[in-house]
Amino acid sequence: MTAKRSLPSALTAAILFVLATASSGTAADRVMLGRSGVVMDRDQPSFVECAVTELTGYLKDLTGNEIPVSTSPDGKTPVLIAVGPNMARRVAGKSLPVERLGEEGFVLKTARKDGIDCILAAGATPRGTKAALAALMKRIHVEGKSAFLPAPLEVLSKPAFDKRGMHFNGWAFNYPHTFRAWREEDWQRYLDILSYQGVNLFYLWPFMEIIPVPLSPEDRSYLEECRRVVDYAQKRHGMEVWIMHCTNRVAKDRCGVPDPRRRPYWRPSQEDLNPGNLQHFQAIMASREALYRVVNNVDGVCNIDSDPGYCAGSPLSDYVKVLQGCRALLDRHNVRGKEAKLVHWMWFGWGLPSQRFFEPGHQARTIQALRRELAEPWWVVSGRFEFLPLCRQEGVLDKTVLLPYGVIEAEPSYPSTNLDIDGIRRVLDDHVVKCPQLRGVMGNVQTPILQLPHVYFYTASILDLDYRKRSEKDVLSDLCDQLYPEHGPLFGQCYLALKEPDPAKIAGLADQLEDLVRRDNFGRLGMIGRKLFPDHRIVAQVLLLQLRLRVARERLVGITPATPKAECGKLIRDYFDAYLAWDTAHGWHGLWGWKQWPLGTFPSDPRFAAMAGRLSKALGGKAEIDACFGEVARSLSAKHDGNIVQEGCIAPLKKAVLAGVPIASLAQKARATASVTPDAARYPPSAANDGLPATLYWPGGLVQNNTEWLQLTWDSPQAFDRVIVRFLQHPSMHGRTIHLQQELGPGKWEDFATTTIPADATGPHAVATFRLPSRVTLDKIRIVNLLDLFEIEVY
Repeated sequence: MTAKRSLPSALTAAILFVLATASSGTAADRVMLGRSGVVMDRDQPSFVECAVTELTGYLKDLTGNEIPVSTSPDGKTPVLIAVGPNMARRVAGKSLPVERLGEEGFVLKTARKDGIDCILAAGATPRGTKAALAALMKRIHVEGKSAFLPAPLEVLSKPAFDKRGMHFNGWAFNYPHTFRAWREEDWQRYLDILSYQGVNLFYLWPFMEIIPVPLSPEDRSYLEECRRVVDYAQKRHGMEVWIMHCTNRVAKDRCGVPDPRRRPYWRPSQEDLNPGNLQHFQAIMASREALYRVVNNVDGVCNIDSDPGYCAGSPLSDYVKVLQGCRALLDRHNVRGKEAKLVHWMWFGWGLPSQRFFEPGHQARTIQALRRELAEPWWVVSGRFEFLPLCRQEGVLDKTVLLPYGVIEAEPSYPSTNLDIDGIRRVLDDHVVKCPQLRGVMGNVQTPILQLPHVYFYTASILDLDYRKRSEKDVLSDLCDQLYPEHGPLFGQCYLALKEPDPAKIAGLADQLEDLVRRDNFGRLGMIGRKLFPDHRIVAQVLLLQLRLRVARERLVGITPATPKAECGKLIRDYFDAYLAWDTAHGWHGLWGWKQWPLGTFPSDPRFAAMAGRLSKALGGKAEIDACFGEVARSLSAKHDGNIVQEGCIAPLKKAVLAGVPIASLAQKARATASVTPDAARYPPSAANDGLPATLYWPGGLVQNNTEWLQLTWDSPQAFDRVIVRFLQHPSMHGRTIHLQQELGPGKWEDFATTTIPADATGPHAVATFRLPSRVTLDKIRIVNLLDLFEIEVY
């Protein structure tokens, strides 16, 4: 690893000199670990002892040998792993100058002393030593039953940011995809994974907003479990732990669901109260006190200023009053008392109307109020990049943790493994790297197991910013080596196939993966693979389901107007079958119902509408479409619930196909251009005249009147007297005047017709209709004053 905060050149030279002279012989090209022993500094905190236990347990898994641990070298093992600065000095005969590497910096070094191979793993503090042990585990190589460390090895490392965190936020659907359904042992295993990645800030949301007081036995048991999870993170991994709650949302009842892990939210009985009302304020404090009494061991409590929780027009003084009340409760109940942090999460902005959400000036005033009126220690979570300048201006970057919400995974979002390493890299390059004064950086995740590639890359990069330069392929290789090392290349290809357009290639990889899963032939498990739950197969299983869905989708989008009707039916049926296999596995629609996220992520695919149009043309008229979908429904209902087949599959795709009946007009003979093209790859101007009313040209977020235009140009003049423009059905379009223009001369355009869109929200589109008094003949026209545009017809 290389450090973001570069070490002074003189210090670097001094350390390298000591490292170089710490060896009294020449080390071999590898240090064999099968008969090694660990010697460690005495009186280490529990998290260093646990890191040693992780190392020795891992080596036993790899070699089959017990690895002895002691606090004094006895010379009975051919390899010594010296843990801690004092033991490293004792074994090497020289001290390692680690003091200026910071709280979590470390040295990892191979040496040979008196005929014994030595591995020195030490930091200036126990946290640095723990980090050295994690780095050591990642560098272990395996051949058969032999484990070794390549030598010589010399690593100096210092983390990029002091605080590196992960926040869990999401919804209660199927285990193990949502953390809301995790068992205590699952939390422990995932915390182990995060610790390997250098995460030292665990941000947990107990969802006190859905737990009424007084606490029921089930709710108390759940909060006590949260307390034990906090304890595990602190003692086993030395993590700092924050819990979250909102400002003013309080539960009045349990919604008829005893287990808070399965309790629905957000419901009317989980109410946003007004802290300016004394009775409401007391209810807020009673709820928070119940939480603090049970989960009393956290290092900090973070309060989000809104979403959830909201009180339009409430003054900042009421927000500060709530935080002051929380401060007093923490002082009374938390084991750290006045040392426990209170954290302000900057989000919408307390009390702001919707049109002023995310206003930096309001957040600046909030920080100023906290500085005046809230006792230390208080910190800040910046939920948006736009808030970083004001944090710098207010002088609080040294107590600010950046949480760029949604970079790893949007929330809520349909469950699927994201694979956009380059997108995360751009975020890091554009924002994180440019703000080195930040105290910390955190990510958030909704489906932790599904998002292992993004979580792995993000956490590795905020630990070591140089890691962000690795290619997507290399990142996946690194991850898969820690999942299923004997099949790492296959899993790397399978992850990449989630973006592969060739269905034959995807199917070939899926077949290989299915054979592996069926035979349970995964071989040795990697550092992360041995911590998976409910068992080691889960990553392979969810990858296989998604690959089968990808195959079926790519085959369906490849349909042409000439595809035979019987083949169309088979492609539709295969897609629905794969979709329902995946959807019922994670249960997202069991939570939300089938009207939201119809067909998962498929409708957001830019190819979806064009596919529906081609499918419509291949099947023929409405009667043929009805017959095809009816047969598909009968076939699938023998395997899946008939209501789910109809509501979750047949209805949304059939609607798209019926709406995708191609339009033929003069517009389809023209070439479309536009004044703006914010996303030409996904939403090009040509979508506005491709004859498919479901495809979209997007001119940007234009909800106000504007002068942006879309132009149709013909090779020769065309005669017409009617133009129909189908826009997005949006309130801003009702009553909006749309202009139809002709060119008078080079660059000179003027209206020759205008129309006003009626205030009719019942149709699928907001429709501008131009009826000209007589036919005109032109070779180009412009439509001016745009919103999202679906189709233009010219007759």
